[in-house]
Amino acid sequence: MSDQSMKEIRKEIYLLIHKAEQMLELTEDAFMKNKAASLDQAESLAKEIRGQEDALTEKLAKMAASGGEARAILAVPVHIEKIAVSIERIASNIRVKIKDGLLFSDKAIQETGRLLANGKEMLKKAGQSVVTGSSESLETVRIDSDAMIRMSNDFATAHEDRLVAGECSPKASSNYLCILYAFEDMASHTKDAVKRLSMK
Repeated sequence: MSDQSMKEIRKEIYLLIHKAEQMLELTEDAFMKNKAASLDQAESLAKEIRGQEDALTEKLAKMAASGGEARAILAVPVHIEKIAVSIERIASNIRVKIKDGLLFSDKAIQETGRLLANGKEMLKKAGQSVVTGSSESLETVRIDSDAMIRMSNDFATAHEDRLVAGECSPKASSNYLCILYAFEDMASHTKDAVKRLSMK
């Protein structure tokens, strides 16, 4: 496999991650402004990611027959699609929140805002690590992914305590916890993607 063809594959992977980052930006916009139209745009990007993931996986599968880097990164497009699926879950719950007028506590709003901001930054760094291929940039993404998983878990535990104390409604609580679990999955797939990218 030529260096040029691998360079083109990495560019396609970068563009897929960038689309996922755009999905999260649109989801953040919807959350902050109660704007469902942004969620429609995010869903449209998810469809694009799915179609491109299929084509890229097929291309990598053919190249992987001779082993090497293509074999090592064969699962990366699937992980990016799973990142998009996780963002879709976040978007879907935000759509329900907007439609049903669910009220989040100030704490839940702050925590969701923090996860959205950190998620965008994590995906941006993941895209950069695809371009640079440096072990330092890949390690940074792994650290950020682990931090997001811990943060999602901590927020879920604190939220459950608030629910027990009667500080939030069960319906809004279920919605919020689904968002937290989706962030955890998104971080996990981001970590798996960069782990594959660091293999040769």
